[in-house]
Amino acid sequence: MCGATCASMADALTRCIDAISNVFKRQESIIWSGQNACDIPCYPIKPLDPHVIGACTGPLSGLSHIQLDNDGPNVPVPAAGIAVWNIQLSEAIGISISLYDHKVGGGAGRHGDPNADVYAVIARPNNAILAVADGCNWGPKPRQAARCAANGSVQHLNELLFGSSAPSSTQEVVQVILDSFNSAQKSIVRNGGTTTTLCVAVVCELVKPQGDLRWGLCVVSVGDSPCFVWQNTTRQVLEVTSAAHEGHNRDMRDSGGCLGTSVGDEPDLGNLICSFTLLAEGDIVFVTSDGVSDNFDPVTLHEGATTHGPSASPPVSLPVLTPDQRQAGLLANLAHIIECSRSHSNDGFLRAWEVMDGIVKHIIGITDCQRSCLESSNFDNPVLTTLERRTKELEVKDKLKTMSGKLDHATLAVYEVCRVSTNSSTKAMWVAR
Repeated sequence: MCGATCASMADALTRCIDAISNVFKRQESIIWSGQNACDIPCYPIKPLDPHVIGACTGPLSGLSHIQLDNDGPNVPVPAAGIAVWNIQLSEAIGISISLYDHKVGGGAGRHGDPNADVYAVIARPNNAILAVADGCNWGPKPRQAARCAANGSVQHLNELLFGSSAPSSTQEVVQVILDSFNSAQKSIVRNGGTTTTLCVAVVCELVKPQGDLRWGLCVVSVGDSPCFVWQNTTRQVLEVTSAAHEGHNRDMRDSGGCLGTSVGDEPDLGNLICSFTLLAEGDIVFVTSDGVSDNFDPVTLHEGATTHGPSASPPVSLPVLTPDQRQAGLLANLAHIIECSRSHSNDGFLRAWEVMDGIVKHIIGITDCQRSCLESSNFDNPVLTTLERRTKELEVKDKLKTMSGKLDHATLAVYEVCRVSTNSSTKAMWVAR
């Protein structure tokens, strides 16, 4: 059923309003952010085990193919310091799908092809790397930028996080990630990409646990690909990268920053942020493209309104949200959907595959009406005259304004914090749409 019922809207507004104070107090007390590694607390970490026991990248060949002149293979090949990319692990998974409508009468595939997002997840016994890049705009060159960014960064991390010169503290890990962004930038320019976001997270084990918090999460991001944590004990979601947009209304037309050829051959580091938080065993880290996060935004879901950006003319019935209220609503919506995806596991803790399952089902469901509307409009029908096509486009545009959700490419990289063993197995796998 398209649109929200009065009851569901009321529930959503309640979640949004109730979440404001407790979520933000919680975030401010446990997340450190800044523009340099020295802004991050310096916790000693245990030596990072180099043995790979889980690795995946996508969509298709993911970061493993950086030749601009062709799409590449349908499966990953050895690249970025990883010999085998299809090592499936239930604690370390990823997915990238298209939420756009199918082409009708005008050829195979979907509008928005090719998918310009890229993800990578690498799990080792006491550490993990997660990366998501979202090429800005459509086409082969933004996809090339995303592939090169992820490839260059992950290659750098796999070379410098392990061995005799490996980092020994959380500050040093953040510095290695920052340096990997230089490698990503060089790879984009060298290989003919344009611009992309990039968010890279590294999970590492602390020498001295802080109570139940025995892991650290080091994140560097530029653009609007956020990093979140689901806390299994508190059943809350935190955005670790929130400082990149704190106090500002989100503008879905502007990523706020990017790697690649933003100004000549230089990047736009306007919202580059380094972030850190402590993790407990069982917490779930997930990095997303904005195609995921925007579909939990209360403004996108028509649960609230804003005075800024493309949704600046709010319906009278919707409350106008401040940036903090909007952020709190997004986190509350995420927590609600994740909590509803819980299966009957023995220990009551959610697993990485359950988090991914719940999120993917939500973003597909919330955008289904838009896809159906566009596909039934038959814009691609070659018999339509220019005037007929334009008239249909205006009619459909008005219809889409009343529908929740945002069509985009949507990407998730998910990791369940734990000492991963080789006995783990994948519980659920998704096929890219």
